[in-house]
Amino acid sequence: MKKFFRFFVVAALACFFAVPAMSRAEAAKVAVLPLINLEEEENNANAIFMKQAVEYFKYPSYELVGDEVLEPILEKENYKAAGKKGPNVSMLKRIMTESKADIIIMMRLTELEEDSDNRGKEMLQKLDIEGEVMALNAFTNKIYDRAIDKELTVEYAFVVRDDWKHDEFAKICRKTFKDIAKGK
Repeated sequence: MKKFFRFFVVAALACFFAVPAMSRAEAAKVAVLPLINLEEEENNANAIFMKQAVEYFKYPSYELVGDEVLEPILEKENYKAAGKKGPNVSMLKRIMTESKADIIIMMRLTELEEDSDNRGKEMLQKLDIEGEVMALNAFTNKIYDRAIDKELTVEYAFVVRDDWKHDEFAKICRKTFKDIAKGK
């Protein structure tokens, strides 16, 4: 019985010393570039885009590249002017290399428009969201390049007290981040 007890104590101590020595996998570094918003009217799309990115790419699994790293790189690349032309693979690769990111994401929003349609018995609300997303993933060596083209129509009564336009844009951002992270 003493031998068993000693063996058990030694095994338990070995576990307690070995567990802290094991290291966890390093978090993937994600560079989320500022949204290029080509909409003429003022909207909260930039804030919603970054909020969704921060919520999705949380620390244990991901580490967001900070503004202090990205801002000088984006100024050097003339990101605002280049971004208006659309996502560019070579520019994203340069930014990814300089920021030491594993994943880089760029979105350009060309249209986020809500409109009313009163022609029938019911008042309808229409929403049109258009844009482009490009991401590079260093782990999978894949380029995620998708066009966003979503048209929705609902009854006005469902969205009268809601921020429907921005909620739908947030859903698109979440789905996009999920697809990029999974490598689809």
